[in-house]
Amino acid sequence: MTNNTRFILGKGISAAILCLVMIFFSNAAMAQMPVLKGIGGDFTLNSSKGVEVSLSDYQDKVVMLFFGYTNCPDICPTTIAHISQMVKRLTPEQRARVQVLFISIDTDYDTPEHLNKYLSYFDPSFVGLVDEKEKINHVAQLYHAEYSKLANEKVTTEFKKLSVDSEEQAQEGYLYSHSAKIFIIDTKSRVRGFFYVGTPIDDMKDQVISLL
Repeated sequence: MTNNTRFILGKGISAAILCLVMIFFSNAAMAQMPVLKGIGGDFTLNSSKGVEVSLSDYQDKVVMLFFGYTNCPDICPTTIAHISQMVKRLTPEQRARVQVLFISIDTDYDTPEHLNKYLSYFDPSFVGLVDEKEKINHVAQLYHAEYSKLANEKVTTEFKKLSVDSEEQAQEGYLYSHSAKIFIIDTKSRVRGFFYVGTPIDDMKDQVISLL
């Protein structure tokens, strides 16, 4: 065997080993987020972009789905800000393949126009969804996302961490208890796991990238 032959064989073996290592770590990353059975499903709701949106519209993207409402005093703005920070750490190519959807549970207060203004504060690519209460309840049941109105009396909205309209200080809205999960949905519309506001941003980024 000549030296050139040994060199070529050596490079070929090294390349093969490198491929196996990459496959191993890719599979390991995917294993961290197995497909969750019995949760999720397609839906169609009015969006903050002025058109109806279905989950299936984003089958070529990883979707980060969150249930909340714009009058939320703490969990929602904190969670959306956390998601926004993670998205900013992605490359432009990766960001183009990730979509954030925010489903409002407050059908009495939130409108598509208001959701658009609210979410644009964090990232203009984020899409808000709101519709008839029955439709929101159906989607919440699909994703096992529990929520409930804390009281039938409205309270002032001036407690909010984020107000997008100056006149909102004089308005009133309901308070809700709701799930704080960020649902991670892969490019085949399958739920793969959850993030929370306490999930480290780098961990979120790595797991989202593993699904692209």
